[in-house]
Amino acid sequence: MSFSGLRGVRGTKLQLLITLACSSGFLLFGYDQGVFSGVIESPFFLSVFNDPDSGLLGTVSAIYDVGAAFGAILCMIVGNYLGRRRVIMLGCVIAIVGAILQASSRHMSQLIVGRIIAGFGVGLLTSTIGIWQAETSEAHNRGALMSVELTLCAIGLLLAQWINYGYGTDNTAKAFEFPLYFQIVFLFGCLVLVPFLPESPRWLVGRGKMDQARDMLVWLNKEEISTSDPKITKTLEEMEEIALLEEISGWEWFRSLFRSGPTQNGKRVGMACAINSFQQLSGVNSITYYVPTLLTTFIGVSRSDSLWIGGLTSVVSLSFSLVPIFSIDRFGRLPFMISGAVIQAISFFSIAGLYANLPEEGTSAAKSYGIAIVSFIFLYFAIFSATWLGPSWMYSAEILPLKGRTHGMGLAVVFYWMFNFLIVMITPTALENISWKFYVILGVFNAVFVPILWFFVETKGKTLEELDIYFAERYHGGRELHDVELAIQNRHGNKPEINQVEFEASEKSESTK
Repeated sequence: MSFSGLRGVRGTKLQLLITLACSSGFLLFGYDQGVFSGVIESPFFLSVFNDPDSGLLGTVSAIYDVGAAFGAILCMIVGNYLGRRRVIMLGCVIAIVGAILQASSRHMSQLIVGRIIAGFGVGLLTSTIGIWQAETSEAHNRGALMSVELTLCAIGLLLAQWINYGYGTDNTAKAFEFPLYFQIVFLFGCLVLVPFLPESPRWLVGRGKMDQARDMLVWLNKEEISTSDPKITKTLEEMEEIALLEEISGWEWFRSLFRSGPTQNGKRVGMACAINSFQQLSGVNSITYYVPTLLTTFIGVSRSDSLWIGGLTSVVSLSFSLVPIFSIDRFGRLPFMISGAVIQAISFFSIAGLYANLPEEGTSAAKSYGIAIVSFIFLYFAIFSATWLGPSWMYSAEILPLKGRTHGMGLAVVFYWMFNFLIVMITPTALENISWKFYVILGVFNAVFVPILWFFVETKGKTLEELDIYFAERYHGGRELHDVELAIQNRHGNKPEINQVEFEASEKSESTK
């Protein structure tokens, strides 16, 4: 799949188009997080599918996450072979098939199959989109561009919740079909745009396609320069150095995920998996999926009112998701997530305390307590959207090594979707059986994240190759790195040395801020 430019678009404009394509995928991701909860409450659905019980509905909703986990596993297997663009297009096609099967279904078996297939496609997308964005962005604005994607995710959730509200009184098939068919709009936009955009130069280097990688670097550079420019040559040689350092062949890549090696893959994959698990254990989907129920429980509103008040959570999410766009590249990923975890823990502990002491139902005091609980739910949504929604996804893509990036991200996304499945499945049962204590557990999870994150490595302002070198320098003093540098010097002639001293100094400077 060659790339010859999109009507002369290059540099920053080209990176923005890549961001737009990636955002379409995350727009679908956010939309899917909220749309099904409204669809399964429509009168048409309840009539055609014989008013299924809550257990079956929970399974049908959560089976999507299982499909997404299997999509991530497939990405681990074929992602490095197909490349970033092909995997994204494959994910779009599969998700479109899933959307059609869901919207046209009149039997539960077809609906379940459609949910699994749609999830499978989204699993491919979420495993690849962040990597493609990270690998085609520059270090100084990579965080901002990736934050834009997750803002679109928040817009997707907003669309889903307000479309559900709009069809809240509709008894026809349209209330079931339109929200599900509407997914195709996002997928089609991504599918049409991606073939006209450049492949990741880092993936091309990893596959040994050096000339194509050089061309991609020229197109992505914000300045109009030639393929022989020293800046391009230096960047390409740095990528080649890391590719040689991470030389992995055949099924050896799977073993490399769980051991150190020259670039300490095991530690880095562990960080990516931990961040994705933390994001779900923070409790976001225990709120997202059940906001209408919580509103009805705590402040006694009608179903119609619970839908529009619940829709306000997506407005809050969208508003606060804009914060990292303007500040994440200045302050870094870890400060955002650490501060967010602290406030999220406080929010859940406050909800638990109020819920445990809830006055007798029907009294004015009970309603006041309920309003206070809902206020902390809104606070949680605001903080999560500002500090975890974007930074957690970008951190996983950034921290992983070049050749293990697809495999590691696939594994991290498997963790994400399985913990998503777990939280969605257990929340109703937990609230029924242990009541307010469930929110104590979520608060403890968030509190525990804080000391763990202190040991993670900050990624802001560093190229992906600098991060590779950072870890390589800590493996036997960087002996393998030195051997690879000598090999490349012999192949290409003298090469400017990578100033590791300056990198170490910048790391120490950031740790003291």
